[in-house]
Order: sequence, then C-alpha cells, then structure tokens
Amino acid sequence: MSKVTIIGAGPAGNYTAYLLAKSGNDVSVYEEHSTIGEPWACTGVITEDVMARNVKLPEDVIVNRIRKARITAPDGNSVEVSLKNNIVVDRAKLDQHLAEMAKKEGAKYYVSHRFMAIEGNADRVTARIRNKNINKETSEESDWLIGCDGPRSETAKQAGIFGDRKFYVGLQATAKIENDNIIDFYPSEKGIAWKVPENSKTVRAGIAAEQNARSYFNEFMTTTLGKDYEQKIIGHQAGPIPLYNPKLKTQKGIVLLVGDAATMVKAPTLGGINQSIIAATAAAEAKTLEREAWQGLMAIPYDEKNNEQIHRQRLQQTRQHIRQRKKQENT
Repeated sequence: MSKVTIIGAGPAGNYTAYLLAKSGNDVSVYEEHSTIGEPWACTGVITEDVMARNVKLPEDVIVNRIRKARITAPDGNSVEVSLKNNIVVDRAKLDQHLAEMAKKEGAKYYVSHRFMAIEGNADRVTARIRNKNINKETSEESDWLIGCDGPRSETAKQAGIFGDRKFYVGLQATAKIENDNIIDFYPSEKGIAWKVPENSKTVRAGIAAEQNARSYFNEFMTTTLGKDYEQKIIGHQAGPIPLYNPKLKTQKGIVLLVGDAATMVKAPTLGGINQSIIAATAAAEAKTLEREAWQGLMAIPYDEKNNEQIHRQRLQQTRQHIRQRKKQENT
C-alpha cells in the first residue's frame, strides 16, 4: 500500500482517488474551495457512452440529453450533425458524485485546504498545505503526489514541469432563452462560441478566446441573445482553458499531473471531463507499477526523434507489465 496525496477535487482528482483507494492505497485529497464542485466553470457536455465505460452517472447528475449539433460559419452557413448520446451534466453534482465514490472506498477529503509548495527528496514527497479555515500550514508526506489542480496547476509549477502553456479565456453565462435543443457552435478567427441547452428555455452560452475575450463575449451575446442579454442571465462562469500540448512533461519523479493540470483537453471542442476520467485511469494503472518502471516510461521526451523508438519500446514494456500484474492479481 502506498500513501498518495491528490491536489484538487475535480473529475480528475476524484476519479483518481476512487481508483487508487479501491486498490488499497491510503489516499488523501485536498481541495482549495469549501464545497466540492463549486464554483464551477464548465459547459458540461460529454459523450455518455465514453463516460459509461468507467462511471455510470445517476440521473440527477444529467441535466439534458442532446442528439444534434449545429456548426455555423462566420458567413452564416451552417451544417447539422448527429451526436452519439451526448449529455449535459450538472458539474457540481458530477464532482460530488465522484468524490462520494472515492470516500466509500476509503479516500479522505479535506476542503478549504490550499496546496502551497513541494518539499522532499527522491524517495518521498512532502506537500505543504494551508488550512484556510484556521490559516495554518502543515506538511503531508507521501509516496506519490498527483496534481489535479487545473490549468494553472500549482503542483506543476512547484515540480518544475509547468512548461510552455497557452490558454483560452473562457467566459460563459447561463441565460433564459428558448431553443430547439441543439448544441450550437460558432467557430471563427476570434475563437469559438457556443450555446448549449439545459432545457427548452435555458442555455449555457459562452466563448473561448486567446485575446479580447470580454469584447468577443459581449459581441456574441448581443448577436445571439439580443441587446438586452444581461437581463436574461441567471448565472456567470469563467476560467482559463488549456490548449493541449502533447510535448508537455506530465511527470517528474513521484509527482504526476492529471487532467487540466496536464492540458489534457479535446482539441476541437476544448472539452476535458471524459479526458480527465481516462487520464485518471492511466494514472492509477501507472501507480500499480514499481516506481522505477513508471519513471522510465516518461523519462524520454516525445520531441527527441532519436529516442522515439526507445520510448515506444518502454511504453510497450510498461503496458505488458500492467497486464501481467493484473493477471497475477486476478489469479
């Protein structure tokens, strides 16, 4: 059994906690905010079939079911496409459901606890955590530290693997507007905009842009919801959205990054929930290996062409190792 510290109680952190606690590890999750899942900054569209491979969501987490998307070009031309069982989720309830799964397996949760710094050596890692309720810092030593703390991951910064990252600014509002239950996408040179129905009279409308996000948001909302759009808004959401960087280093020794903290988002739509669940599964599998095998797996950067064959060989060896261990555990 290993002691594992996880920073962040979003989908990546909670599902990683669930898998590792289920396999018998001593897992502690630290979340900066006082309530898991709040505040949320997410459109919440996922393909249910992909999620169901790992997690069956209760109906109260699902806000709406969508069968079509409409993509509209800047010149006004549009095309409709069928979707495979896409759903819109209540992000706060999703996070809380995954956290409850982890708690039932024995994971311990600490809210209002902010990760401050990494201390330690090659054998173990110590996370310095501040309890915001009493403004007191403590040091938590563990065998593994897993950063699931979002696009601007402090874990990545402290580990020295934040790297070269780029972000979109995401601005979104929940607004009262009648709709035809079709997701609308509006790609343009300015960025991407969307309208996602919660029901026939409410949408999540927003934009993601690298520059001039506020003016782009105002322009989009005025065009699609009308000049009086502010009167229709019932909630605001905002936050950075990482651009996926396949060359980004996501591991250093016994520190791992998972989900948004590792820029693991879907490039075309910037979605990251299913990607976080898949990444959590990979992180949990990696944790089952001997430390040397895992360190060797990610030691060679992708952009070194001379090492590509060696990297692939180690990746194949690691996968075989996982299969052998699972087979031994099941016999």
